[in-house]
Amino acid sequence: MRHTPGEKRVLGLWSAGCLAVFLVLGLLWVGDLSLQWPVLVVPLVWVLVAARPRRSEPAVRNGW
Repeated sequence: MRHTPGEKRVLGLWSAGCLAVFLVLGLLWVGDLSLQWPVLVVPLVWVLVAARPRRSEPAVRNGW
């Protein structure tokens, strides 16, 4: 089953949001947010990649 570009975007944004929440909770629990805040750049980059415009996929050809 293939996902539409819109579904891919929502899934990517959802994943980035979950990652951000878990990173913040982990930093508050065992880390030092004032020192380790750069790890929050990872979900930010993930959001930028997920939110980029996507081209619709070309039709699949039958045959070789």
